[in-house]
Amino acid sequence: MRMAHPAWLGALALSALLIAPPAHAQAGQPSSGDQLELTRANIQTRRQEIVQQLMELTPAESEKFWPVYREFRNEVAKQGDHRVDWIERFANQSATMSDEQSKKLLDEWFSMREKQIDLQKKYSGKFRKAVPGAKVVRFYQIENALNTVVSANLQAALPVAGDTTAQ
Repeated sequence: MRMAHPAWLGALALSALLIAPPAHAQAGQPSSGDQLELTRANIQTRRQEIVQQLMELTPAESEKFWPVYREFRNEVAKQGDHRVDWIERFANQSATMSDEQSKKLLDEWFSMREKQIDLQKKYSGKFRKAVPGAKVVRFYQIENALNTVVSANLQAALPVAGDTTAQ
């Protein structure tokens, strides 16, 4: 069953909204670190379900695609660990960051983005060996859309730099 373009994006958008509910610790709930790990695990599970649904892989393609996908996501998770550390530092410094701290955080943000793109480039060749080129492009479309939703949720939860009223 081939999805039309608008239906494909609509299904992705609807599914993606379910990916990253805000994590708020309450009494009796796991710590914020534990909650973050649970949220990350949920995101990964939902992400894989969405990718599986939208990729429309044949059995032969699936056999080659999923090992590369798991390897890719493991490397992305390592980058995610660094991003979580960055987010925690940003949140702790956001209201009172100095010019030096802001420069370091921004330089690190750009570096993380470059590493993300480098990893995507590295794996594009591996995915091309597993599935036809159009499906590689589709995979990266899906990844980009899911990353955008996750990033938007993270940004919405972050304090605004220099905002001393939101403490």
